[in-house]
Amino acid sequence: MGNPTRPAGRSPSLVKPRPLVLRSVFLVLVGLLAARMFQLQVIQGARHARLSDRNRIRKIVLSAPRGRIFDRNGVLLADTRPSFTASVIPTEMDDSTLAVLARLLELPADELAAQVQPVTYLSVPVPVRRNLTPPQLYRIEENRFRLSGVRVSVDPVRNYPEGEVFCHVLGHIGEVTAEDLAADTSYRRLDFIGRDGIEKLYELELRGRDGHEYIEVDARGQEIAPLAEKRRTEPVSGTDLHLTIDARLQRKAAHLLRPHRRGAVVALDVRTGAVLCLYSHPGFDPGMFTASLPKARWDSIAGSVDQPFFNRALGAAYPPGSVLKPFVALAALEQGQVTPATRFTPCVGTYRYGNRDFTCWSRHGSQNLTEALAHSCNIYFYQLGLEVGLDSLIAFLGTFPFGRRTGVDLPGEAAGVIPDRAWLDRRYGAGRWGHGVLLNLSIGQGEFITTPLQVALAMSALARDGRYHRPYVVARTERPGGAGPSPTARRLPRPPADSVRGSRQSIRVVKQGMERVVEHGTARVARLAEVTIAGKTGTAQNPKGEDHAWFACYTPADNPEIAIAVVVEHGGHGGAVAAPIARQLVREWSAHREATTGGAR
Repeated sequence: MGNPTRPAGRSPSLVKPRPLVLRSVFLVLVGLLAARMFQLQVIQGARHARLSDRNRIRKIVLSAPRGRIFDRNGVLLADTRPSFTASVIPTEMDDSTLAVLARLLELPADELAAQVQPVTYLSVPVPVRRNLTPPQLYRIEENRFRLSGVRVSVDPVRNYPEGEVFCHVLGHIGEVTAEDLAADTSYRRLDFIGRDGIEKLYELELRGRDGHEYIEVDARGQEIAPLAEKRRTEPVSGTDLHLTIDARLQRKAAHLLRPHRRGAVVALDVRTGAVLCLYSHPGFDPGMFTASLPKARWDSIAGSVDQPFFNRALGAAYPPGSVLKPFVALAALEQGQVTPATRFTPCVGTYRYGNRDFTCWSRHGSQNLTEALAHSCNIYFYQLGLEVGLDSLIAFLGTFPFGRRTGVDLPGEAAGVIPDRAWLDRRYGAGRWGHGVLLNLSIGQGEFITTPLQVALAMSALARDGRYHRPYVVARTERPGGAGPSPTARRLPRPPADSVRGSRQSIRVVKQGMERVVEHGTARVARLAEVTIAGKTGTAQNPKGEDHAWFACYTPADNPEIAIAVVVEHGGHGGAVAAPIARQLVREWSAHREATTGGAR
């Protein structure tokens, strides 16, 4: 038989190659796929694992509590409390979700959108409402299925248990600004920072160190659980501060000034410079800055004519009135121009100098130096000032803590003014002022202005026979974890002592006169049976209204421990208004003497 017949038109060479080509193409594709899988899983595996984690893992910052603040006896003045915060993750938000959240928080939708708009690129939680109320919290939880990218957390919020009583000492906190972020990149947007008082000056100590944790989220961005395989870093609380302030005295000062419109009280430990009380009235509640403050409320407080944010105790400078007379007397004694027995032209209510009449509040007749101090006789001190002379008096007053900042560890201190010739020439023009300036200065009126803190410190210098310490408010710091005195506690260095001009003999004469002020003179209302007080009243003339009332003192007169300065704006006579306030403060101090100044701190 012959060979089988081939189908027409087919070549033997074209029958077997087709399976070979298909196999080759298949092998090439498999090789490319394997290479790509190798690249994705081996070469780029770590990178893609990180990208995958970003979709299901979120890093959460754990805010650190600020350090606590205590008074000298351990009374809590500032700490943190837990508070619910609503945050949004901008990259997971849309307009409809924002609208729902705004309605639940009872916020205008455009206000909420304005908070998120500058940070739409962020994939981390951004707080939009702190201090959630229970109804707000419940509404968010009930609608969580509609709130993709919304997170509720528990964060530490500053708490001030004493309200406004310590506001000017503690200050307050506020959200960081763009300027803050530019100055210190360790802060995050919407962090809090100290804005005034101790909170501002000791920001580095009080600020804690944030921690973080990682949590797993679902496709809608809702939290599932913390990831155990990723280590949690705990936040570290800020350093605690222990102040020199006595909470009892501070509360008493607040109570005594409440009936008056404006005023201030300062009390110092004359042996150390420790500030025992520093209160300015009116004040404000520092807790209001821990949440979103409505603009209308801010405007009403900040725009008040009484300026509640202004710390009058160290930032307001007033003419001291007759409170300055002990220092004028000391200047005259030191110059040798007078003795304690010196008498001048008797007081008949007016004193003619040049073509002007200078007045006194009464007719005291003939008096010696201590009697003139006790009765606060202007006529005597006009003549005393003329004996000393302007340049000598200015130079002498400059050795006391007048006309310059004391250096207390609080912001906002005013320097005051001692009007020397150069200052007067700048103010009035060269040679365009006369001896009336000297007469006014001799009774604490006119251009000489000083702060309540400076007056209290000057009283300390008299009380301690010419020596005084720079005032300070923070006594010691304590690291987190310390309980009472411990190795973590650090007592801050005590300021060195300064000296003023004045011999012990001259100062003793002035102190005797100040004791007579309280025993028989213009401050008789300040007398106490249980403790002796030496002081001086003052009534500072005020061209804009009623006079300011002053009283400054130290006690016990024979072994001083505490100096006090009180000023009541538009209060009238110092003996009638300011002296009774000081009397009550001395009584409060005396009742708790051991706790207040029993140990020099």
